[in-house]
Amino acid sequence: QNIYKGGNFMLEELFSEESIYLGVEGSDFSEVLENVAKELDIKGYINEGYVESVLEREKVFPTGLEFPKYCIAIPHTDSKFIKKDAIAIVKPKNKVFFRDMATNSKDLEVSVFLLLLISKNENQVKVLSSVIRNFADEDFYNNILQSNDKKQILNIIKNKEI
Repeated sequence: QNIYKGGNFMLEELFSEESIYLGVEGSDFSEVLENVAKELDIKGYINEGYVESVLEREKVFPTGLEFPKYCIAIPHTDSKFIKKDAIAIVKPKNKVFFRDMATNSKDLEVSVFLLLLISKNENQVKVLSSVIRNFADEDFYNNILQSNDKKQILNIIKNKEI
């Protein structure tokens, strides 16, 4: 699956209905991740060791991101754990906590997080910065937060100038 077209980065192609997870059960990020990873594994996105690797990386390099009125997180790991490129949008049933990316000094409450599934390390930074730029838009975030329909969420993403 090529995410480059004529040299342009086609971020929206990384999103699909099958990688949107709504109302995921779990008392913390680790449990929510486990539940999503079962699906990602079945669908052929990840390799063995993915969950452990994400959790380990999160301890050292947290991915919570604080905006003025809300927080998101963008957990990711080494590309060797990824089989197929995608960005999974996860809305846990209950908010989960992430440490903040900037200073690793506080817990952030997160209602929406994104799993970057990028099979080439050199593409991670580009994807990460695009995702952060888009989610910095409060209306965009709120539209995703308020929707409980995968098709609608995908439309919100596709209609955004990514």
